[in-house]
Amino acid sequence: MSNSKSRKDLSIMDAVDNLSSMAELEQESQKFKWISPEEQEKNEEAVKQTFRVVHTYLENLYEKDQDKLKEKETQRGIQAIMVMAGEAAQKLSKYTNLFKGTAELKEYQDLQQFYLSKIMQRFHESLKLEEAWEEQWGGVKEEETVDIHRRGLKDLETVRKDKSYELFYIRKEDGRPYFNRNLLRHIKLVGDFDESLIETEADTPFMRVKAIVDRDLHTTAREVLNMTAGYVDEFYKEALRYKEIVFVTALNKALMALMLAANGRNLVQNTTGKNCSSYYNDFHFFLREALSSPEYLEFLESPPVQAERFSHALINLCHSLCTAFFMRVGTRQEEIDLIHRLIKKGTGESVPFAGVSSWNMLLEEDEQIRALMKEFPNGPLLKTLELFREEDEKLGFDPLSQHNIPSQLYNFSLGELHVSVLRVPAPIRQEIITKASVVPEFRGFLRHLRKKLGGKRYLLINLQDRTSWEEHARCAALEELSAQEELIVLTLPRDTDFYTQSKEYEEQSEAESFVSVFKEQIASGESCGFYFPHQLKKEEVVKISSQLIDLIWKEVFGHKNVLNRKQRLDFIEIFSSFFILKVIEMLKIEIVSFTCKDALDNGAAMGAGFFAFLRQLNTGEAWFKQETDFFRWMLYAPALIVRERIVDISRLNRTISALAALDAELEIRRQPLLDAFSPHFQDRLKTQLRISNQE
Repeated sequence: MSNSKSRKDLSIMDAVDNLSSMAELEQESQKFKWISPEEQEKNEEAVKQTFRVVHTYLENLYEKDQDKLKEKETQRGIQAIMVMAGEAAQKLSKYTNLFKGTAELKEYQDLQQFYLSKIMQRFHESLKLEEAWEEQWGGVKEEETVDIHRRGLKDLETVRKDKSYELFYIRKEDGRPYFNRNLLRHIKLVGDFDESLIETEADTPFMRVKAIVDRDLHTTAREVLNMTAGYVDEFYKEALRYKEIVFVTALNKALMALMLAANGRNLVQNTTGKNCSSYYNDFHFFLREALSSPEYLEFLESPPVQAERFSHALINLCHSLCTAFFMRVGTRQEEIDLIHRLIKKGTGESVPFAGVSSWNMLLEEDEQIRALMKEFPNGPLLKTLELFREEDEKLGFDPLSQHNIPSQLYNFSLGELHVSVLRVPAPIRQEIITKASVVPEFRGFLRHLRKKLGGKRYLLINLQDRTSWEEHARCAALEELSAQEELIVLTLPRDTDFYTQSKEYEEQSEAESFVSVFKEQIASGESCGFYFPHQLKKEEVVKISSQLIDLIWKEVFGHKNVLNRKQRLDFIEIFSSFFILKVIEMLKIEIVSFTCKDALDNGAAMGAGFFAFLRQLNTGEAWFKQETDFFRWMLYAPALIVRERIVDISRLNRTISALAALDAELEIRRQPLLDAFSPHFQDRLKTQLRISNQE
């Protein structure tokens, strides 16, 4: 095949995904894809094409890469693919009427014939287990080894969809990995052949991302130096006298790296050596090293007396750097331009925001962008390979150290209260699934808020699922930290059955019952996935939430007796926005972040949604271009830049649907609705937005 092949052609990666889903046909969720009567002709061709692509893949290996066929891992990988192909043929014949006789398909027979007559002859070496393999898996049999590889291939779909990728870095309690490590070998095996992984500069929208990130971090470095200039000057007055102190040395290295990142000569377009991004990563590494130094830890145990000026200068500099790391703005125009290029390729033009219809137009625009992005499905896969180097395997899940850098998004005022909204991935490091710890730079940030910024209160809205085995430890670490007064944690469940209105709640459309269960969920607190700040009494939470729920039912949903599933989902989302605003007002919050594991989907969608919610309360006028660009940037840029994919569609749809529902009511009866809610807020919902902008 040539590089000019149509993007509509099936790739080997797609073929393996197809085989995996066919092999799981006993699962009802997988059946529909392959037995839908409306898709019969399309599915028949997809099955045939799947076997043809695997056949072509083997032919290429046979003709062009004979040495690879002698490698044990390649042999096991091919065997696993063929075992899966056999399973797929059997399941299609067994569970569907559509594909009776699949095993007799010419495409499948040709594949089997080539494998048995050509490939097997090249398997000169026996597939005995290597010593390392035996140590890891306890001497499993050869057929079990192939089965392990086959299970690894089935995980490909999970990787491509970027689901639970953090489990590559996290281990089980017994130290064993969650994902089979052979999965990475299989990605490499099929990736070497799969031309869908080879993008030309004209094809991929991500070719410029590296340069965009580099310029952003160059601007950020200059911004951080400017924010901490006074502390830096104080540090260098005496720093050279204390070179032997680890704390001083680490801080000096952090500042040197920051200065190099701020130097335009180190921009990626100006150098073939280390660039601004690399130097900024070095800055973060040395800052964390300083925060882990014996001297810093000793200062925490026994704070220096006032007379020890240099000791205070060290602590002040260190904590101010932590604050700048989280509060930076950076540059976003190039990322906005990237989003506009996607829109232009997908729809030809961006949608102006004016009225309720704008939300539907935005969803249509999103649908076109997703259609375009299907041509570039391997960003997350390549990111996994890029980050998952051998030396990184022991690092654990640590989003702040894995190129996911926090930033300040926007500010708003509520009466006399001025609030900064941040995008912050979980400030957590996690190696074992049951244990997680808060990273030291986040603790340094909180200490700076308390000591130097007048005790500003930070509300971390935790959108991880504390009822989930995957996320409970991260939630617990953040909630434990909230015992310190400078951090206030509010955990809102975003993946429970009630939040998604699935399983037992899916068909419960009687409004009174829904409202009653909603109130019970909140009153039950932690057992239903909620965690409320200890600064709020439980009675207060129950009372406030009950009032807001009743108001939303009456004012937004007209006190309807029946609420369909979409309306119930919108109801929950609208409640969350009003409830968060009330908590901000009650606790006099000055900094807020919408934090999920990586702030790419849940956090990004809710941060953007809250911005739009405040905008709705503030005015009913048409959006300015800067606002619409900023809204799209908050939704799309994090996932595009960090994982080279688009924001999760379910999160985006929930956000847009709720905004549209509220907008529809505001357009009809804006003042009566605001008058109904205002008495429940001290400042009567008088909000004013301001986009944080360094440019």
